[in-house]
Amino acid sequence: MPDRPTGTPSSRSPHPPHQPRSPFLAQLDDPARTLDARPRPAPCVLLLSRACDTDLDPVRNLLAGAGIRTARLNAEELGATSLTIAPEGRTVRLNGRELIPTVTWIRHFAPTALDPAAFDPTALDFTALGPAARVADAVGTPRGAFLRDSWQAAAAQLAAISGTAVRPDRPGVLCQLDLARRYGVAAPRAVLTTDPYLVRDEFDGPRVVVKAAGDHFVEPVPGRLHGIFPTVLDRADLAGGPRPGPPVIVQEYVEHEAELRVYFVGGQLHAFEVTKTAPADPWTAPDRLGVRALPSPPPDVAAATRTLAAAMSLRYGAFDFLLSAGTPVFLEVNPDGDWRWAERRTRTTPVTLAVAAMLAALHRAAL
Repeated sequence: MPDRPTGTPSSRSPHPPHQPRSPFLAQLDDPARTLDARPRPAPCVLLLSRACDTDLDPVRNLLAGAGIRTARLNAEELGATSLTIAPEGRTVRLNGRELIPTVTWIRHFAPTALDPAAFDPTALDFTALGPAARVADAVGTPRGAFLRDSWQAAAAQLAAISGTAVRPDRPGVLCQLDLARRYGVAAPRAVLTTDPYLVRDEFDGPRVVVKAAGDHFVEPVPGRLHGIFPTVLDRADLAGGPRPGPPVIVQEYVEHEAELRVYFVGGQLHAFEVTKTAPADPWTAPDRLGVRALPSPPPDVAAATRTLAAAMSLRYGAFDFLLSAGTPVFLEVNPDGDWRWAERRTRTTPVTLAVAAMLAALHRAAL
């Protein structure tokens, strides 16, 4: 049989004629069969504190039971924390989780708890800061100071992008006492001084209370808290020295028949009567502390608490009052004050329940 001439088309086409696409494969082009499985930011309550803050543990359990996600950032654990804040979408990537903070509560998130030695020394290029920044991390180095300042700024940014922020901002003690008097709430006379000896004649009573102008704890080394608690002294015992000391509050001692701790939680009030032999007992001698849960605070105390909470724009606060001849005397408010110590002593949980309810309501309002 002769060979087919070159260039003569074959009777058999190299490509089959066009056929309709298989219905099976057509599914790949159907938008209805396309699922977006990419991670999406999840609304959550963001809690900033310390690992030792056990008051938040039962609150997180209650929120989880209500179907509300939470995320927690502890100051001691920042060395292993990955964080990115995207303000345009008000989103946060925290340790790989994509989050939308609905509420951020900053409690005991103290930069002094941050240990620079826990950070990877190669994580940032500190060559521009000089040789001192490249040595091993230690408390007091420029690197340590920069890390603490940076995380404090990051906490403020987290609060700023949240739907609602519950912050520990508060006026100083003297400002609080002055505010109380301006709103008609009794408050003890107090001065801030570096020379307690020089102000002893400004008080009428035989005793005074000397207390820190700032926090009751200092943390010179991360994780080592040193307490400096209020002390009751005879006026005659106020010491003087050749040089001024640190600024302290000297406050008149108020004779009283009862001491009350009142928790203001999103408009709710929960009160406890506290009995102690010394102001430092809650920290140094909790076993001899007497605590009694009250069905409700006395009306005058409740009114004073609500008035001052509104004046300071507080969503949460631990208020301390004395009852002196039946009159409530305001001492101070702590906007990150602990509550589980009082609940444990009374085998109750009203503040825990109220805190969880407050955060849940704020979370839902932000959705």
